[in-house]
Amino acid sequence: MTSEAIVIIPARYGAARLPGKPLIPIASKPLIQWVYERATRIPGIHSVIVATDHPEIQQAIQQIGGIALLTPDHFQNGSERVAWVARELDADIVVNLQGDEPLVDTEAVGQAVAFLRLYPDVQVATLSCELTDPRDWQNPNVVKVLVDERNFALYFSRQPLPYFREGNFYPLPNVRRHVGVYVFRRKFLLEYSQWPPGHLEQAERLEQLRILEKGVAIKVIPAAYCSPGVDTPEDVTRIENRLKAEGSLS
Repeated sequence: MTSEAIVIIPARYGAARLPGKPLIPIASKPLIQWVYERATRIPGIHSVIVATDHPEIQQAIQQIGGIALLTPDHFQNGSERVAWVARELDADIVVNLQGDEPLVDTEAVGQAVAFLRLYPDVQVATLSCELTDPRDWQNPNVVKVLVDERNFALYFSRQPLPYFREGNFYPLPNVRRHVGVYVFRRKFLLEYSQWPPGHLEQAERLEQLRILEKGVAIKVIPAAYCSPGVDTPEDVTRIENRLKAEGSLS
């Protein structure tokens, strides 16, 4: 086993809200190409692989000289798909980068990779960003993460946590918005993929709760900004505007 770090991007064709989402065009490229190219900019990464259940997604990546592998379609979440590919790879650290995150903070992902290299007892890390809008706090599609004073996760929830007994929501430094990127130690990822879903995971539909239910600590790395995903046609327009703002589009 080497100390290399690799990125695996799970890309499922049959997304419930946007079927064929990885192939949706953003400007002149399919979404999955934007994510793949973003992943190559993460510091400390040796290779990037797309793990997909659909040959058209595989072809889109291969056409640009990238690596894309076809997987079965029986997985319960993206991390299980990533683990299926990681079984055959010789790397110590595996990054699960969601296939709808074309604007992810690459520096923060690199910091998470570096943290696992520095602290061998840490098995998994993820990202978070500031939570300041009460509408996000109340939105079940925005996952909240509560962290301790060392920035390890206490809990993840779709619920508006914590409960503010004295009144309305106000920003707290240890209540943050979760960014769904996971940096695993490969051995732990393979163990995780064999565990049955936990009760909390099934209740909230959050794969990371399987880890907390087993008593494993999750390091939470602060990102400089919240990176929007793509779940609606309106999100496509927002992503294009952000890409223009950062100079990725002419």
